[in-house]
Amino acid sequence: MKIKNKKIGINYPTYFIAEIGSNFDGKITRAKDLIKLAAENDADAVKFQHYTAETLVSERGFKDLKENVKTHQSKWEKSVSETYDKASLNKEWTEELSETAHENELGFITSPYSLDLVDYVEPYVDAYKIGSGDITFNEILKKVAKKNMPTILASGASEMKEVKNAIKILTKENTDLCLMQCNTNYEGKVESSKYQNLCVLNTFKKNFPNITLGLSCHLPNSLSVLASIVFGSRVIEKHFTDDRERVGPDHGFAIMPKEWKKMIEDVRLIESMMGDGKKVVEKNEEMTVIVQQRCIRAKRKINKGERVKKELINFLRPCPKNAVKPYNLNLIIGKELIKEVEEGEHITLDHII
Repeated sequence: MKIKNKKIGINYPTYFIAEIGSNFDGKITRAKDLIKLAAENDADAVKFQHYTAETLVSERGFKDLKENVKTHQSKWEKSVSETYDKASLNKEWTEELSETAHENELGFITSPYSLDLVDYVEPYVDAYKIGSGDITFNEILKKVAKKNMPTILASGASEMKEVKNAIKILTKENTDLCLMQCNTNYEGKVESSKYQNLCVLNTFKKNFPNITLGLSCHLPNSLSVLASIVFGSRVIEKHFTDDRERVGPDHGFAIMPKEWKKMIEDVRLIESMMGDGKKVVEKNEEMTVIVQQRCIRAKRKINKGERVKKELINFLRPCPKNAVKPYNLNLIIGKELIKEVEEGEHITLDHII
């Protein structure tokens, strides 16, 4: 997978998307400032959301919901429709925001939440993001797929059959995909850690071996991000703000610039730890293996022509490179020495051959 000029995949550095979402607080100047701040703190891309309340939510529908349907939206002072309307991005800013991202060497990504907006943002985006809420919206999946552009699909609050359906639709037209595990809960509670279900990434890997994996995380820390790297996640999306105390639906669970940069530093360290999966003596262990492992040594002087018996040897550190290791005991037991071995000296194959 490639977004703008960066290759993404299991053998490439993890790609970090700073989800600005609604954290621009209705001001284009703040949106541009957050783009620049994300760039300064090593993000690879910024992400926005394109929607209008009327094409996304039903005011009547939310009013009709029973009282037992409690989510983060229940705490909003204004109605869901009014809150979305206030938080929405003015689509007339799209070109300018895209240019700002590109000037700062960032990819520009958005989630278009209507069929018309899929077309509208096309000239400006480097990748499409399909939010978890649209994973069952076949029409928008088909439309995005036909754009044949890099596409990121979030899978929060969905079942495996819904994920498979969405992937089937998208891959008919486009294989440049990233599938993200996501727990779609916006309360920003650490207790929600138990719902992250990072092992789903293994399930995705088994079912979709040719698709890049990622994580969209809404926790107020980066622990799940760090753990996801071990499971093969190579695209990370987290909400980004410069002030978690600001009023707005996305600020409370977003992470701050210093936390963002530390998250990336920690992931880079984890990446360096991953290795290639081959079990070998590492370069920094080449001396350690000598002083740590045991080898076969003479308990007393063993003369030339004498046969090696078990009672004449012991197993002690260190183990020089030419020493016979304990598991090769059968190579020397009963063999006649062609040269003597001093007491405490390690035995080599040169002593018997």
